[in-house]
Amino acid sequence: MRYKGLELYPFQAESIRSIEAGRSVIVSAPTGAGKTIIAEYAIDRALAQKRRIIYTSPIKALSNQKYRDLREEYGDQVGIMTGDLTVNPTASILIMTTEIFRNTIFEDSSRIADISYIVFDEVHYLGDGDRGSVWEESIIFAPKGIRIIALSATIGNLEEIQSWMEKVRESRVDLVHTDDRPVPLHRFLYLEDSGIFDPRELRSRLKEAKDTARSNERKAPHDRGGRNHRRGGNRGRSSQNRRAPNMGGGKLVVELIKARKLPILYFAFSRKGCEALARRFGRRHLLKKSEEKEVTALFDDLVRKYEIADHPAISSMRASTQRGILYHHAGMLPVFKEIVERLFCSGFVKLLFTTETFALGVNMPARTVVFDSLSRWNGVEVAHLTPLEYRQMAGRAGRLGKDTEGEVYGVLDVRFDTPRKVGDLIHKRPGAVTSQFNLGYSTIINLVELMGSDVHLAIEKSLLAYQLGSARQPLESMRQRREVLEARGYMDADNTIAGKGRFCGRIHGFEIPLTELFWDGCFEGLDALSCAVLCASTVFEARRNAMPPVMEMNPLPKKLRNRAQKRMREFVRAELAAGIEKTVRELDFGLASAIDARANGESFERLG
Repeated sequence: MRYKGLELYPFQAESIRSIEAGRSVIVSAPTGAGKTIIAEYAIDRALAQKRRIIYTSPIKALSNQKYRDLREEYGDQVGIMTGDLTVNPTASILIMTTEIFRNTIFEDSSRIADISYIVFDEVHYLGDGDRGSVWEESIIFAPKGIRIIALSATIGNLEEIQSWMEKVRESRVDLVHTDDRPVPLHRFLYLEDSGIFDPRELRSRLKEAKDTARSNERKAPHDRGGRNHRRGGNRGRSSQNRRAPNMGGGKLVVELIKARKLPILYFAFSRKGCEALARRFGRRHLLKKSEEKEVTALFDDLVRKYEIADHPAISSMRASTQRGILYHHAGMLPVFKEIVERLFCSGFVKLLFTTETFALGVNMPARTVVFDSLSRWNGVEVAHLTPLEYRQMAGRAGRLGKDTEGEVYGVLDVRFDTPRKVGDLIHKRPGAVTSQFNLGYSTIINLVELMGSDVHLAIEKSLLAYQLGSARQPLESMRQRREVLEARGYMDADNTIAGKGRFCGRIHGFEIPLTELFWDGCFEGLDALSCAVLCASTVFEARRNAMPPVMEMNPLPKKLRNRAQKRMREFVRAELAAGIEKTVRELDFGLASAIDARANGESFERLG
């Protein structure tokens, strides 16, 4: 089968036959195998039938890239809704984040009544602790007439997900799976003293490196300072230090540049690490003179387009662009991330230092991938990557149509990496996706408003109930939360939603603190700056062990802050009375000084 002049791979052809037959389909294939072309076929088919299609993704960066790509081909037939940006929301091809799709179902499902297909990119996000419940709710509550194209990396329980989807969608769901990659991957490991080696040598190389480290330690001077340093060094190494830039990784990059393994996508699992590594390589020039001129012209054009020529960071970013070396992470201003993504797609960025978010579905492959470390901070502790995380990031290596193979390098740390852990990471198949279904307060309100006394049926359809074999646990969770909502005046026992509940139901994320503060009148009479500080206090959470600001400038009166905190403690008491562990935390005014300074003209650079 051919499409767009290309001979399709078997898994692509099989998936397209399912779409032609009007069936839903789960497509599981490695990163970089070509799943996107299946979605493109569905788009063309929907347009030919004069129907609409939705494309959802887990992150805004992916949504923005899909919007750019599809706009080039389909023009004004494409729209986007991400929360930050809404353009042409009635378009035939509508790009959305999954959260926006879920919210649309609850708020006004008539807006998607004429949708033929919805593409769920990265559907294995069902197992994500923060976002999984949103994906699950979207699959359960999407109008029954909509067919689903679920694109997924390889996971261990595809048949279970397929069976659950057939049950809740009440229609056939095909499963198409392949482990083949059009561009094969070759994996290597790296130790600073040993250099690059094959994973089959892992055990002997690690033993050799550890023996050398112990020998060096014995030779070290036994003065008091040395003993204290050694005693506190390995055992007391903080998670922050473990995420510092890997100097061995820097040496590896030098070798790869000499070997012309460009472009290189370098995963460093901290924002500061990405920036530090980019500065370290800042004097290298990886572009030819002709390329420098082309990329500079492209950069200047983007700066004019986004009207940011006066921003103080532009000159240094322009210089980095000319050298072909940039960084990308979630802490950057959205417009800067957009520019970096556009430049990377152009092929002129030869070395990009980035965090793991760059691997989430964004179609931006490189010749070579380097892991600064095989562990990262997961929000609770520093832990090794999962096989799924490793595969997704490693899968960025090897450009279809440009490279005959992709190369992946993992930089090891002899103090923390073991043959078993590294071997499992590289060779073990990803495990099963488990449900993260956890109904939030606003979701319960919307479900009650939508289904009334039949709300229990929605819970019984969850993947959680399917995997547990019983709906008892999720139903109990909902009962407890309903008890809190009734106690706090959001709704009545007879399913009548009060005004406070309707307000809460239109907020998705941090809905309780915002509703409680608004309903208590805490925002009344505040100017814009004070409102910003109060809103920020509901979402900000200071890092553990972070130093408090030397002098806190807070435009909110202390009396109002105490009143707001009291309101949140009252809600927590209602949760405890219902048997719920504290889910709503106290307000944190740690950003107040920064917001106050920014409002008074301070630059983002100085604030950082």
